[in-house]
Amino acid sequence: MKVTPSSKVVGDLALSLVGSGVDVEDFAADPARYDIPDSVIGFLRGELGTPAGGWPEPFRSRALEGRGPAKPEVPLTAEDAAALDGTSQQRRETLNRLLFPGPTAEFLAHREKYGDTTGLSANQFFYGLRHGEEHRVELEKGVTLLIGLEAISEPDERGMRTVMCILNGQLRPVLVRDRSIASEVPVAEKADKNNAGHIAAPFAGVVTLTVGEGDTVAAGDTVGTIEAMKMEAAITAPRAGTVARVAIGAVQQVEGGDLLVELRTNETAAE
Repeated sequence: MKVTPSSKVVGDLALSLVGSGVDVEDFAADPARYDIPDSVIGFLRGELGTPAGGWPEPFRSRALEGRGPAKPEVPLTAEDAAALDGTSQQRRETLNRLLFPGPTAEFLAHREKYGDTTGLSANQFFYGLRHGEEHRVELEKGVTLLIGLEAISEPDERGMRTVMCILNGQLRPVLVRDRSIASEVPVAEKADKNNAGHIAAPFAGVVTLTVGEGDTVAAGDTVGTIEAMKMEAAITAPRAGTVARVAIGAVQQVEGGDLLVELRTNETAAE
């Protein structure tokens, strides 16, 4: 578990040496011959500050030899400075983003896709549900969800399986893509939640579009309908614009979040 900037450096270096089977004495004598993790190089360049006991020489000079200049210092913005003086959560989130931009971006992408998974145990997170086992997940203080795996269907032509789960005694079906199965059905494009011009399928079902490329729509206009389990609902435009692209056929089975229509709004056209 990597918990602090310096322990991440130690962990990255240890994993790199063990994974590559490198002799420690050879590495210490001539580190320039080896691929060294970026976090270690950054530490040796002083990006985390200067160690209280000084730098490990001549190892440091040898490791940095021929590796190019250090990253240029970027002044702290007024917004970041205010966040660092804010609440504990604001300070923590800002430090994560400033110190570890890559891992922080991956973490936020994981949260966006899967939600908060911190309530899962290590076995639940890495190995998933198992037949005959009841899993307890604490959603919040005093609120516990009991989860069990009942059955898994055969895959369909798209590689989708229906996973029958029991949630607090209620049977619930969940569609899951089996990544181990190759499917000839093309993978649908997903809508970008940060793109105001993207119109997504609200849930899985059969979509019938009523607009085409070049059509002009107003906010609230119907661009199509979706039908699932004998339920039909209208899909409307969230804002006014022109249909720049239709991402699916006139009538097509989709999954929730699939991109249906891309609108070109007045703001987009101005840019």
